[in-house]
Amino acid sequence: MMTPDDPTARLLEALEGLDLTSADGRAGIHTLLSEIERACPGVLLQQAARMELRAIGWRSSSEAPRAER
Repeated sequence: MMTPDDPTARLLEALEGLDLTSADGRAGIHTLLSEIERACPGVLLQQAARMELRAIGWRSSSEAPRAER
């Protein structure tokens, strides 16, 4: 359950107000993504790579079936 102090809740609340069809909205998402990248370098590219791999049907090691012993 998300609480008001939860970073995920705050991020979702901020995203709800962005209109990506407007120049201001696109500037806002750019700023947000820049701040995420500044705080955690490489995390956006890593997530994008995971999304691309899932799109082509690649399964991560955590999703792979485990062999019976």
